[in-house]
Amino acid sequence: MRNRLLAAAGAAALAAAVAASPASALAARTLTTAPTPAVPTFVNGLSQAVFSTNAADWYSGEVWVQAPFDSDNDGKLDRIHADFTAPGEVRTTGLKVPVIFEDSPYYAGTANDYFNWGVDHELGSPPATRPATPLWTPRNTSPTISTIYESTWVPRGFAVVHAESPGTGHSDGCPTSGGTNETLAAKAVIDWLNGRAPAYTTQTGDTAVTADWTTGKVGMMGTSYNGTIPEAVATTGVEGLEAIVPISAISDWYDYYRANGMVRAPHSSSNPTGNNNAFQGEDLDVLADVVYSRLDETGPRTICRPEIDYLEAHIDRATGNRSGFWQERNYMKDVDNVHAAALIAHGNNDFNVMTKNAAQFLAALKKRDVPHMFYFHQGGHGGAPPDVLINYWFTRYLYGVQNGVESLPRSWVVREAASCPPRQSTATGDQSNTATLTVADTSPFRIGFVLTVPQTNADGTISNTTRMITDIPDSTHLVLVSAVATAAGQKVANGTVVNLVCGNANPTPYAEWPDPASSDVELHPTPGAPARGGLTLTPQGQKGVTETLTDDASIAALTSANTASSNVRLVYQTPALQQAVRISGTPTVSLEMAFSKSKANLTAALVSYPPTGNGTILTRGWIDPANRTTDHADNPVRPGRMYKIDFDLQPKDTVVPAGNRLALMVVSSDRDFTVRPAAGTQLTLDLRNSSLTIPVVGGSSKLRGAIG
Repeated sequence: MRNRLLAAAGAAALAAAVAASPASALAARTLTTAPTPAVPTFVNGLSQAVFSTNAADWYSGEVWVQAPFDSDNDGKLDRIHADFTAPGEVRTTGLKVPVIFEDSPYYAGTANDYFNWGVDHELGSPPATRPATPLWTPRNTSPTISTIYESTWVPRGFAVVHAESPGTGHSDGCPTSGGTNETLAAKAVIDWLNGRAPAYTTQTGDTAVTADWTTGKVGMMGTSYNGTIPEAVATTGVEGLEAIVPISAISDWYDYYRANGMVRAPHSSSNPTGNNNAFQGEDLDVLADVVYSRLDETGPRTICRPEIDYLEAHIDRATGNRSGFWQERNYMKDVDNVHAAALIAHGNNDFNVMTKNAAQFLAALKKRDVPHMFYFHQGGHGGAPPDVLINYWFTRYLYGVQNGVESLPRSWVVREAASCPPRQSTATGDQSNTATLTVADTSPFRIGFVLTVPQTNADGTISNTTRMITDIPDSTHLVLVSAVATAAGQKVANGTVVNLVCGNANPTPYAEWPDPASSDVELHPTPGAPARGGLTLTPQGQKGVTETLTDDASIAALTSANTASSNVRLVYQTPALQQAVRISGTPTVSLEMAFSKSKANLTAALVSYPPTGNGTILTRGWIDPANRTTDHADNPVRPGRMYKIDFDLQPKDTVVPAGNRLALMVVSSDRDFTVRPAAGTQLTLDLRNSSLTIPVVGGSSKLRGAIG
């Protein structure tokens, strides 16, 4: 174990030097009082950076925590490699601090070259095998695994712990892509932090080490896989895990690699265009192969080959059905155990970890009255909440500071620029070179958000600058992180409008998510193929009206949506909206369809068409028609017979501008995401018995007013 904190040794050395010095030398010196040790400090309910920012002053080390399993089958319990860093005061004054913990399979790196499954084949007939990942060289993670959070959280009085998932870096065991051992490995680290599990100074030694520097209160945080593990561990109900901040996290691995019985890939881009998905054909076995980085295997890595072969044998790319194998990786089944307060973050346009993963976990926590908050931005994969929200969260639930975070809005959505609600005030009097801005009213603003301040220059021109708001002491003053209008002749002129510009730093608050004012509105298609039909609030009156499309996986869904006339898709659109409409929640479709073959893909998309130019696919959904009643088993499809097929699209929060048209698009194969069989399968839609349901803020009256 390493120890960067040398203060104690330094103090002893100084005392010895003073004792050995001649009296004349001592008399000539000016002795100063040692600085007062830092203590956790909170202002406006936020942890303050009062501890040293110098890494040389911190206390750090590495350990191997004993896990309660043997996932590499070597007859010994696996040991999980972890490092820790804490303020130096944990050694100099006996301070005990809570922990920010990130667990990951990625620290040692991932394979540069690997092979996904082929997807250009008939449905139900996947390739028998795929090539194994070539040998690659991982990054050494000892003694330091990562330093991603230390500079932010250690000065605020938290320790930071990182742990390597089984089968990665210097950890024993094998990667299982969301399997139970990965959950229990991270749980074991929390158990060690609370004195319930042993840890050792080396991977194979027997010198034990305890975490006597922590309170045992733990908050987990991370993005993607690193955000998934906090949700998984939370479902164990482990004592000591008080809060989690999962960012773009998976709540059910089936919903990551499958959709309603369909083999459906995640996407590597937030803008799927048909040929830009590096993840097409990825699956659980591929991911395990890619992260398998055990550093104790210096030659070809073979210890975990049986586990990866097991994954390959059980993923079932032939049917796409849910099974016990997949249920092991479904954290939703254990969500009743969650007590950790969850600040969930996700991107509206995350087509890697789909938004359903966040929405269903959030819904479960709401139902169980678990403290929760949702940050929903307009980007793709990743994207943490503003630092101020995370600070509130960890300060409240790890330090126990009653900062009122429970009374804040539960939902924070980053609004589109065109839909940004005004949050502004005016400057009172001309002001120059000041970090305290006097304004007419501070109520629109929040500490930690970023204020845009127009500055009038000496030549009369205007230049905008931004500053974080660090304090709001009263109803007319904003304290900024640094002064504005500092140049010669520059000022914030009387009456200048200062405001919060919508963006990731300034999300818009709502009471809850989905918006409580949102309700489902049903829309119905009217004929128009091969061009675009209509989409109305009243059902198609005539019985037996059908329209047919022909599958062609070589054509991207986005291309189909923006082709004026096509037999590859069916499109039904509303009239141009006379006012903006906000969608908040999960759209669904109910389609009455027949298929020319017993196996087919079925895809639905919600599209927004501007007055001119190409439309945008807002969200999508997929289903295997054979899984129309359950994703656990096939219910065979008889060609030519009509079936009622209901399924969900990915949850969404977006404002569709006035002038745009909302549309339902139905296609078969989705080139970006699905298996791509040979072209030719025909799908026939019964219009009268089909509908699109969208969650509209303001409900049917709002949408009725918008479409006229």
